[in-house]
Amino acid sequence: MDWKGIEIIVKREAEEAVNNILYESGIKGTSVESVDNLIAVQDDPTINYFDEKILNTDPDISKITGYLPDDCDFDEKFQTIQSKIAHLSDYGLDPGNYTINSFPVKEEDWATAWQTFYKPTKIGERVVIVPVWENYQPSEDEVVVKMDPGMAFGTGTHETTQLCTRALDRYVQPSDYVYDVGCGSGILSIIAAKLGAKKVIGVDMDPVAVDAANADVKLNDLQDKIEIKKGDLLEVIPKDKKADLIVSNILAEVIIRLIQSIRSYLKNDGIFIASGIIEKYVDDVKAQLIQNNFEILEVDNQGEWYSIIAKKKEK
Repeated sequence: MDWKGIEIIVKREAEEAVNNILYESGIKGTSVESVDNLIAVQDDPTINYFDEKILNTDPDISKITGYLPDDCDFDEKFQTIQSKIAHLSDYGLDPGNYTINSFPVKEEDWATAWQTFYKPTKIGERVVIVPVWENYQPSEDEVVVKMDPGMAFGTGTHETTQLCTRALDRYVQPSDYVYDVGCGSGILSIIAAKLGAKKVIGVDMDPVAVDAANADVKLNDLQDKIEIKKGDLLEVIPKDKKADLIVSNILAEVIIRLIQSIRSYLKNDGIFIASGIIEKYVDDVKAQLIQNNFEILEVDNQGEWYSIIAKKKEK
């Protein structure tokens, strides 16, 4: 079977949202690269990001590439992707003067694309994300997480995932129950379990994500510690078993809506790790946390992405 690649040039502010749009369309994995020697000229739509005559650099631009089968459904999916990106501004995200193009890819080229792009990646002090095809020998203090980048978005390369990983490394305790809200490929659930959590429940409303997460859990032999549920955020988790830690790597506006509900699922003094937040929403997320009686412990950032770590206080 032949494939078509989809290549999108977009402002980094919208990078993760575009990744999720591709993921929801059926794309099983994406690669993200920064674009060098280009400038986004937002006021002039006639200027293409790839105009080689433009010598300035803009670190706020990303190139996102994914692959879909070249079949009768491709055109419809491509148009849906275009439409969803065009409406990102409705959710407070600016995709900029984005471009989207498709190109043919032969089966043999697609099959090796991920192996070219993904290599073992160390995040923080201990966690190493290792593609399944790599034979990696960890040092004594390293925690290895195996991932299949062809399965789903969420392979450890994105800044928001790395922010969450570093926070999990600092806060997960051996006896912890952890909830991963919007778990995607399950990478944060797996990391939490590898760092010693007693039990992890990951939740995602997308059935493709649930299947991918279960596959990655099995790949890491963690079926006894991790349960993946399909559902709308926290609605499928029983409130009678409160978590010691909740992690959520999703859009800021969803985090803001979730904060009040999260209190019901988190023990007193429990930790909430939130990421997927761009700078202009940091104060809004902090204000909502404080309003719901959380103590802000840390605010961290990598590039333009932020994470906020907070502790639930008794009312």
